[in-house]
Amino acid sequence: MKKLIFIIVLIALGFGQISSTKHGIGLNIGDRGAGIFYHRHIKSYDNIKLGATIRWLDVRPPEEIPSYNYYTGQYENKNTISLAIFPLFGVLNYYPFEGKIANNFSPYISTKLGPVLVLNADANVKSFFERWFNANSKFTYGGNIAVGVEFRQPGKVHYSVEFSYDLIPLSSPISNYNDLNGTVLSFSIHR
Repeated sequence: MKKLIFIIVLIALGFGQISSTKHGIGLNIGDRGAGIFYHRHIKSYDNIKLGATIRWLDVRPPEEIPSYNYYTGQYENKNTISLAIFPLFGVLNYYPFEGKIANNFSPYISTKLGPVLVLNADANVKSFFERWFNANSKFTYGGNIAVGVEFRQPGKVHYSVEFSYDLIPLSSPISNYNDLNGTVLSFSIHR
């Protein structure tokens, strides 16, 4: 049932008929790994923007070690895990200085809440498709708090830099993780 709700919400966000939307893409770099995201601003008010974002984050353990194999002449990773998370967050951005700063510089505070799909694949399986199509999945709920700066350019193209903290608790440990909390630095472009 949770998977069905997740798919319906995702389709509604992607194809809904909502006026004055702004789409964007970006990169995430954080404590747990790196990934990409898509966001959509749905409604704008004077100091507030409402929207949604979906992210893909490839989780990497801090003890992962690349080592050189002298027999094959290639680098191999030791202590790896195959864990990916897909947060689907509702977003509320608050711009406290909207209209008070003369330039295209607009700082904001953001909160995000929503469901998170966690995929835990077997790291010992070599085939990419076998590893991820047979992965164990789990739903949890999480959030994110952030501060950022939006740089507005002529032509309605905007660039953003955001520093945030993910709050993703897990009901049971996954690959020795009790939670997936951590800091995230995001770079995005949207129009």
